[in-house]
Amino acid sequence: MKLLKIGLGLAFILCLAAVAVFYGFFKGAVPEYDGTLAVAGLGEPVTVKTDDFGIPHIIAKNQKDLFFAQGYIMARERLFQMDMTRLAGRGELSTFFGERTLGKDRFLRTVGFYRKAKASYPQLPPETQEIIQAFVAGVNAYIKSADPLPREYFFLGVKPQPWTPEDTVVIDTLMAYSLTRSKKIDLVMHMIRQRGGEKLFNEMLPHYPDMGPVLVGGGKPAKPATGPRSDLPKSTSGGVQIGFGDDFPLGLDLAASNWMVFSGKLTDTGKPMFAGSPDLAPTLPALFYLMHIKGGGIDAMGGTLVGTPGLGPLGYNGHVVFSAVNGRGDELDYFIEKINPDNPDQYLTEDGYRDFEVINDEIKIKTDDGFKTEKLTIRISRHGPMISDVLPGAPADCAMQWSALDLPATDLDGLLKALTAKDIHQFRQALSGVRTINLGIGMADNDGNIGWQFLAAPPIRKKGIGSAPVPGWTGEYDWTGFVPFDRLPYDINPKSGYAASFNNEPGNISYYLTNYYLYERALRFKRIMDQRPKGQKVTFAELKQMQLDTGSVPAERWVPLALKACGDDPKFATAVTLLKDWDYKVKMDSSAATLFNYFYYLMMGNTLKDDVGEEIWLEHLRHEYLYYVPDEVLTRIYQQPKHYLFDDTTTKDVKETRDDIIRRSMAEALEYLTQKLGPDTANWKWGGVHKMRFDHPLGSKLSFLNLKPVPTHGSHHTINSGFWKTEKPFEMCSGGVIRIMIDFADMNKSTIISPPGQSGHYLSPYYDDLVRTWAAGDQVPMHYDDSQNLPQTLTLKPAQ
Repeated sequence: MKLLKIGLGLAFILCLAAVAVFYGFFKGAVPEYDGTLAVAGLGEPVTVKTDDFGIPHIIAKNQKDLFFAQGYIMARERLFQMDMTRLAGRGELSTFFGERTLGKDRFLRTVGFYRKAKASYPQLPPETQEIIQAFVAGVNAYIKSADPLPREYFFLGVKPQPWTPEDTVVIDTLMAYSLTRSKKIDLVMHMIRQRGGEKLFNEMLPHYPDMGPVLVGGGKPAKPATGPRSDLPKSTSGGVQIGFGDDFPLGLDLAASNWMVFSGKLTDTGKPMFAGSPDLAPTLPALFYLMHIKGGGIDAMGGTLVGTPGLGPLGYNGHVVFSAVNGRGDELDYFIEKINPDNPDQYLTEDGYRDFEVINDEIKIKTDDGFKTEKLTIRISRHGPMISDVLPGAPADCAMQWSALDLPATDLDGLLKALTAKDIHQFRQALSGVRTINLGIGMADNDGNIGWQFLAAPPIRKKGIGSAPVPGWTGEYDWTGFVPFDRLPYDINPKSGYAASFNNEPGNISYYLTNYYLYERALRFKRIMDQRPKGQKVTFAELKQMQLDTGSVPAERWVPLALKACGDDPKFATAVTLLKDWDYKVKMDSSAATLFNYFYYLMMGNTLKDDVGEEIWLEHLRHEYLYYVPDEVLTRIYQQPKHYLFDDTTTKDVKETRDDIIRRSMAEALEYLTQKLGPDTANWKWGGVHKMRFDHPLGSKLSFLNLKPVPTHGSHHTINSGFWKTEKPFEMCSGGVIRIMIDFADMNKSTIISPPGQSGHYLSPYYDDLVRTWAAGDQVPMHYDDSQNLPQTLTLKPAQ
């Protein structure tokens, strides 16, 4: 017994020691937020005030020290995240992760993100280069002095390289690529055309519906003069593969963003009010880092794109507030080249064969014994890099032409100049330098002006609109230039007194921009505005309610049809009971929301998968990044109960109608939910199944780094969006994970949030402290005007 007690005591002591070692190991990397640090490279002392949520307010005496400190503080909290992003841009992920990321590196090297960054940096204005250099120096000052490094480096057995200006520029280019909507849908449309022919292709090709709201009051959706489907030849050579794979390494895709702005004539304070919510896939740490930078004529606060100076998708500079949505412009086309059968290094043009530009590259791959290299031959035609071998889903002999590869990457220059704009007119002028990031920017200023600006570099095509791969050898589909900034859609002080964007059509241009706008959330906002009492002023509380609205327009459209089709059949009694009194709100306490969302997913699949093919449905169209395509098809035909798409071609002796597919889908939804959640519909509540995951990049091996999933409101089609994975119902995969609200009448009311937390260090108090606040629909104070009163003060002083 005595030996047992001794053994238990020793085991207990060992457990305590293990806990202490574990705690000390991770806690040692968490930075301090009070005190003084000597930092080599600073010119003068810099003060960093940190609030209760880990948001730093950096106060410097000049711009050089300001951006140096921004780089230093950002790296202090997010170095590993920054490293992952720049390694992606360089196509060097395999130096950390080995064979696992080799396919990604092949793609990234072939497209040439880093080649573009290296070519673009020297073209930036000297003053912008100086800002980037100061930022880079701050990052490197942290890398050099960090002891210990973020703990992820220990687990991977690697160390960070010095940061370079090109590393910062390439992050901007990665963001531009992530916002390019046509990169996947064009290939899927090619697959559909190959399988189903012209009729099905034309039926499936997205185009903005006539009832879709536009940003400009009274405007109509833009239609190209040639029509939305006239650009394709009868056939295009080249087979296709099913499955894109995970070709892009970062969750940068803004799926369903929004902003809303009201002028003072519509608000109860007489001053503008603004709300912005760029929506994207969750990351841990958050993709954006909240900061306030002040000094040298700059006083700006918002979300920074980690790895770059200044601000990113939203912020406030003391004069102008802004926030972005994905503009969804079509700036990427695929060209199928004809290869010379006698010389694979040549491709055909209208003037005969031409040599490919050939780049011989090497990829460095981490192994158990060190590193190995793989040779990579990159061929570039006049249209762009040949990507068939590195992008599953692309036809054979396919080149990718993308505006960002043809234009200098000067976006950082425009975004940095916007930091000092005094009103939205100056702000808009600064944005003229942003050409490769595809955005719709909403804005308001202290003078009472409101407005918006579309940012892109839409190509001018000789023929067609680039909605699927086209022949590259004839020259008839080639680009001849880009739409200039002064012809891009914008509006200043609209007559309506308000503006709002939900990735929908701008409405005030005649030329083609894209087929890929969204419209369901814009319809919901229009209904909210139409139902408001005439003359009632907007309050800040009401604006917050709009930002968090969960009304589903597809539910309003389809539930009455479902009730009519299912109402007389007792096997649908559960569905009828849930749906008949539902308010169409996708809230956490709603079981009807769960039933409808799964029913509608099945409805789309049961309508279309027999036509497009099960593989194309399962591999592509059902997923969140293309979910708008089947939704748009069903919206066009829902009032045509005998439309041919409702007929299931696999049942040869039966011709199904819309109501047959409704009943089939509802029966399958009820069966699935009953099996998964049990027969008691009280267990079907949306909050019980719809949860956002925040997973660490190393979380598959170190699961304790991941966060517990958090329940949230919303779905694909709600203003407070909550996209979910159909292959893992109902795991949330995108939402409004950075938000801002500005009240120009009282800045103390202004708020901001970006979950899960500010810090990338496990065991930091700021690692996950914002998750519950965000899930509840709340934000935290900005402290823009009163940062001097914040409790934590860190002084960075020049090292002697």
